[in-house]
Amino acid sequence: MTPVSLLSPEARRRRIRQAFDDRVTREWKRHEGEPWRVLRRTLRERFLVRHLGRRGGTLLELGPGPGRFTPLLRAKPRQAVVAVDISRDSLLAARRRARSTPDLAPVHWVQGVGEHLPIRSSSVDGVVALGNIVSFASGDGPRLLEELGRVTKPRAALLVDFQTPVGATQEFFHQAARHRMLPRVLRDREYYLVDEALASGILPFDPRRLTQWEFKFYTAEQATRDLGKAGFEVVDLMSVGPVARMDDRLISVARRDRRTWQSLLEVEERVGRRPGVRETGDGFLVCAVRRRP
Repeated sequence: MTPVSLLSPEARRRRIRQAFDDRVTREWKRHEGEPWRVLRRTLRERFLVRHLGRRGGTLLELGPGPGRFTPLLRAKPRQAVVAVDISRDSLLAARRRARSTPDLAPVHWVQGVGEHLPIRSSSVDGVVALGNIVSFASGDGPRLLEELGRVTKPRAALLVDFQTPVGATQEFFHQAARHRMLPRVLRDREYYLVDEALASGILPFDPRRLTQWEFKFYTAEQATRDLGKAGFEVVDLMSVGPVARMDDRLISVARRDRRTWQSLLEVEERVGRRPGVRETGDGFLVCAVRRRP
């Protein structure tokens, strides 16, 4: 197999920026449509509500994309939301949507990257970073978490999600099947970087091999360790959809009745917090609190 070197941080960020500038509409639809998409969006929303509570002050949203979760963050009694995204087009789309709700908390839109935030130290009261931001940072993930630790106040909450080896490999095979290349990929795992990714924890970028991102996978133990090094203490960790992930029939039946749907969500949340299943769903959500210096 030809060795694939990791991209430089600048090259990786440039590629991510270009890709998300080109897929604003697609990114918005990532959490709607098929029932399993609705399930994972709803579980994320409930996790945000659970841990943000009635926290006031200023909230940082890193990687809002086209603004899927931004209205939920603005609805709390807070001073403002600072939305930082690498994609200018995504920020423009989110800003247009925000204009329809001027009665909610104001938003300051900033184009930037998580590894170098244009924000004063100890100035924000909470951070939300959904969308596998740390995984996209690849080898710079620890640096990104350190930067989030720098800008947050003591006892501020960080809500972040991580992609797992299980979820990332499923997504890779799903893309291969969609491109009618799954038998070819499985016959030659080494050429298509499957073995390398599982051994190293990083899927390297290579346009010849169905790998459009340089992406790092996390176990719950690795995420807890890196968050601890950045000054955060994990207080809640939940797998997203370990029971019904991508099972459209189960989710469709549950959604026909409000109480049944509510029960499914509660089952997912209870199962998702058990240590043995934290890497089996669509990634996992973490709530961590910034320790006092």
